[in-house]
Amino acid sequence: MGYLISLRYGLRVRQLDYFISALNSLENDILYYSTPLPVAMKRVARKSHKSISWIFEDTWKELCNRNGYEIDDTWKRIINNNIDNLSLDKKDIEVIIDFAKELGFGNKETQEKHFEYTKLLLKEQKNKAVKEKEKNGKMFNRLGVLLGLAIVIILI
Repeated sequence: MGYLISLRYGLRVRQLDYFISALNSLENDILYYSTPLPVAMKRVARKSHKSISWIFEDTWKELCNRNGYEIDDTWKRIINNNIDNLSLDKKDIEVIIDFAKELGFGNKETQEKHFEYTKLLLKEQKNKAVKEKEKNGKMFNRLGVLLGLAIVIILI
């Protein structure tokens, strides 16, 4: 049990890295290649790690369906409906959901600043996650080992 909790700390750090990388790809596609948002989402889904690619793929599908939802509503709904598939904490999710609120608004310079700001927030969250992993990950890992030893001793 402790080992699984310890793993979750590591997964959070990796998923934050995956999101930062995915946002870099999305930024390049939208700002520098002028790729339409649905196509950019599809490309990012193909390039990003499977633990987060579903967000971009589902967003792409929803945007192609033209169901009348705004990008921020679609993005938020997709993340909230599948939140159990992520190893992120509440603040991480908040940053990722807030990202879509400004997506597509303003000129190229405004969009570029928005991408940079979101990536900065995610990097700050990643730094916090690394510290939590170092602090709590070892503790839960050791707790799992001790719990396992206790069970073995009880069974003997």
